[in-house]
Amino acid sequence: MRAVDGIDFRVNSGETLGIVGESGCGKSTTGLAVLQLIQPSAGEVKFDGRSIVGLPQGENRRLRQHMQMILQNPYSSLNPRMRVSDIVAEPLRNFGVSNRGERFDQVQQLLERVGLSADHMKRFPHEFSGGQRQRIGIARALALRPKFIVADEPVSALDVSVQAQILNLLLELKEGFNLTYLFISHDLSVVRYISDRIAVMYLGEIVEIGAADAIYAAPLHPYTQALMSANPDPDPHQRRKRIVLQGGVPSPIDPPSGCRFHPRCPLAEARCRQDKPEFRDLGGGRSVACHLVD
Repeated sequence: MRAVDGIDFRVNSGETLGIVGESGCGKSTTGLAVLQLIQPSAGEVKFDGRSIVGLPQGENRRLRQHMQMILQNPYSSLNPRMRVSDIVAEPLRNFGVSNRGERFDQVQQLLERVGLSADHMKRFPHEFSGGQRQRIGIARALALRPKFIVADEPVSALDVSVQAQILNLLLELKEGFNLTYLFISHDLSVVRYISDRIAVMYLGEIVEIGAADAIYAAPLHPYTQALMSANPDPDPHQRRKRIVLQGGVPSPIDPPSGCRFHPRCPLAEARCRQDKPEFRDLGGGRSVACHLVD
């Protein structure tokens, strides 16, 4: 099985690239492969123009300081036996960034930066709400002052009101720490709110990529159109025509021939069933893999 198959994209410095798609389409695997937490069986990953696949252990470890991850579940991503001060200080201690006294001050500053206080340092994770736990996870990811962060569904386990707070915090930290995000989510509204560009994935492949406003204003790929039609409109007077896809997502072990979306595509033609569409650059930062898009 190829969980991620032949994708090609760039994350520009200082931007947020959102990856969106149905569960099981390969979003999280993509993020893990970019960070080398999963070794890709083929292909190349570059960071600051340098290939990082297959680096020696020492070089790979040094790279970890610049690439960090915010995990999805704030209830399972924090060690329940460690106090908050130790959780946030662990990256600093592992990399020998500072001494014990300096780490205490750094942890306190990080917690205050994410909306917590020094009073929380000696508590354990079970004493916090889900939103507070995710703030602790964000502080841990920021401890080494990384350049690039993969945020894998960082708000999906939180209440809607708390989601907004965490998203605004991520935007604030992006400016304050000059961060670059790869933001993974299945929530279309969340991705639109935080992303500069959006990549749409289906069954291990990217089918469309472009500026967030352009994707939402005029989706080109039939799968993107179906996703956008399912996104609720906050205006109760607006009637949106829903595109209901028939059938389920095919098995990635035996993907369809031609375009992988053709068994569910309402516009599929004979060539869609036979020929794999090329991922074409349409100009203006817009690319799509569809025979029906000129």
